[in-house]
Amino acid sequence: MKSNLRMLDGNAPRPNAGLGFQRRILRLVKARGPERRAIEAGEIDAIVDPATGKALLLPEAQAALRVDQAGVRSLLALSSDWCWEQDEFYRLVSHTGTASGSSGIFDESIIGKTLWDLPFVSMSEADWQAHRRLLEWRAAVRDLELRCTDQAGEVRWVSINGEPTFDERDQFKGYRGTMRDITLRKQSEALAQKPLRLACDTLDALAVQVCVLDAAGTVISANKPAGAFAAGSRSIGAVVREGANFLAMCDKARGSERVDGVAIAAGIRQVIAGDSPLFYHEYVCNSPAGRCWFNLTVTAFSGDGAARVVVARENVTERKRLERIPGDGATRVVVSRGNVAGHMDAEGEPAANRLLAALPRTDYQRLRAGLEPVTLTYGEVLYEPGDPIRHVYFPNNCVVTLLETLEEHEALEVGLVGREGMVGIPLALGTDVSSVRALVQGSGTAMRMESAHFLKAFKQCLPLQRELYRYANTKLSQARQSAACNRFHGVEARLARWLLMTRDRMGMDDFRLTQELLGSMLGVLRGAVTKAAGALQQRKLISYSRGNIRILDGNGLEAVACRCYQIARSFHS
Repeated sequence: MKSNLRMLDGNAPRPNAGLGFQRRILRLVKARGPERRAIEAGEIDAIVDPATGKALLLPEAQAALRVDQAGVRSLLALSSDWCWEQDEFYRLVSHTGTASGSSGIFDESIIGKTLWDLPFVSMSEADWQAHRRLLEWRAAVRDLELRCTDQAGEVRWVSINGEPTFDERDQFKGYRGTMRDITLRKQSEALAQKPLRLACDTLDALAVQVCVLDAAGTVISANKPAGAFAAGSRSIGAVVREGANFLAMCDKARGSERVDGVAIAAGIRQVIAGDSPLFYHEYVCNSPAGRCWFNLTVTAFSGDGAARVVVARENVTERKRLERIPGDGATRVVVSRGNVAGHMDAEGEPAANRLLAALPRTDYQRLRAGLEPVTLTYGEVLYEPGDPIRHVYFPNNCVVTLLETLEEHEALEVGLVGREGMVGIPLALGTDVSSVRALVQGSGTAMRMESAHFLKAFKQCLPLQRELYRYANTKLSQARQSAACNRFHGVEARLARWLLMTRDRMGMDDFRLTQELLGSMLGVLRGAVTKAAGALQQRKLISYSRGNIRILDGNGLEAVACRCYQIARSFHS
């Protein structure tokens, strides 16, 4: 009997042990009649030693258990990439699965190590201490996501699930569980977050104060300049922080600011109610530094979220002081949308670029001497980030897109320049290096000027300064609107908006836009572009083939576009 018990302490007997095995089992139960007959009839699956409490499976039960275990392992293999086990010291003792070794993440060298011994870089020492406390409490591990580098040097992510195991005496034996490679999911999540991160960073980088309000006028979010302004001012709407009510602040304005406060609150309520897509107000307030001028713009949102309006406030004090400097008294040319009328150049042709056409005739003629006509072709790069700005361009009928480069082969569209403006605006703001990639999106002509000649003309020509300052303010407003649109509006509506904006700048319904460029413009993956373009094409609003786009129904496309297009068109007009 004693030797049989020692045998039970080891591995379970093999199912083909034969009659000798059966005789030992029968000795264990002392060969009593009922037990022996039950065993021989196959009615008993296991024998339990009453002295130790250990169980011994009989051959048929062992075979059935192996079948069950094989089924469980098969299901685990389908739901995960690896199965693993740890001992009571949390050291890995087994590591199996269809992806084991072949994935390039782990191999047999991890046996005998704990998770915190492995090169996971996403967990700090404090994180591992918290994880070890959970293990000491024998808590289950759920969706522990860890980052590592595979054997090829590529970043990979795994997700780990596990539970503690105990023996028949309820003594802790270790952990066992599964592990999945979630690299593709994490990469997709990172790509999806990039436009949002860039939008937030863009808003924070602006000098303009921006906040988002809900239907009640409560501030949902505000960029950093808004918070910085709030800390040192008592003017209308100065306390711009999440949870504050912008309308209440305007309503409480007193003294000389009372009229402006009432007007701003009324304008915001009008936009929230949908009675107007845009409200603009210019006002003056006093500050420790003296009188300050502000431009306040309120734009509408029509998404499903809580956001209803974006309030943008820009300090234009310096510009106002410049405008107070006496000019030459020349009459400025008013340019209407869709019909460029203005000055004639040296060859008797009208100035197609609206910014140039808006200059007084004498100033334009002086500037014309330094301009040369050029043809810009689709795909041509005018600047790369960090390049010196050697020329500025005034598009006539071409379109240039400004791209913020995030990583190699990845970029996000942050601006669009057509005949309404100029490429190279940083020169007018005191910067001679480009921070973006300027890529020709639509072929056409432009007027080009060397940077040295432009800077000289800019310093001497006050009307040119005024036009470029206004244009820079417009581009900031467009950047705010674009960042907010990318955050809150659907891909199909944004695609319709960008197609219409491109048409407006090129003056034609046929142009070329690749899926890669469309993805950069919209801040989405190519699959989302394909789906959105397919939906517009199915509704016969556009035709799209191999990057060639034709707008078939402009009115229908405007109906699909988000309201940001009407706001952008008001800036563009």
